[in-house]
Amino acid sequence: MRTSLKSHAAVALVVGLAMFATAGLAQDKEAQIKARQDFMEAQQKAVNAINAYAKGQGDKATALEKANELIALAPKIDDHFPPGTSSADFPGKTKAKPEIFAEWDKAKLMPAKLQDMEKKLVEVINTGTPEQVGEEMRSVYRGGCNGCHGPYRLPGS
Repeated sequence: MRTSLKSHAAVALVVGLAMFATAGLAQDKEAQIKARQDFMEAQQKAVNAINAYAKGQGDKATALEKANELIALAPKIDDHFPPGTSSADFPGKTKAKPEIFAEWDKAKLMPAKLQDMEKKLVEVINTGTPEQVGEEMRSVYRGGCNGCHGPYRLPGS
């Protein structure tokens, strides 16, 4: 009887620790999702400042500063997509499709492409008109941002 009680206590302890660890991992993954969302919001704020300049509502110096921020952020994109943080893993909490992880070898190439496009954007901000900056920004969106958002992000805001 005593051995059986010890066995049950040991099993209960192991199950309890496993549940605690699982809950901790889920909270950690949710923190990673939040960090990813904050990261993407920082990128969007930079894009908004550049678009404001392109529309004649912002200044060139700020647009240039924000474009350089985008260049610095691009290589860090991969860091914000740890496995197990897709919309299938956390429905309603993230818009990252599971496909990004299934096609990771392809997806991980996109930040470098985006960064190259952002470098060209800096050149256009330095030498072009606000209208040309707007055209280049649309090109960055179509070929860079949407290169991941199209196939790897659920629709919606």
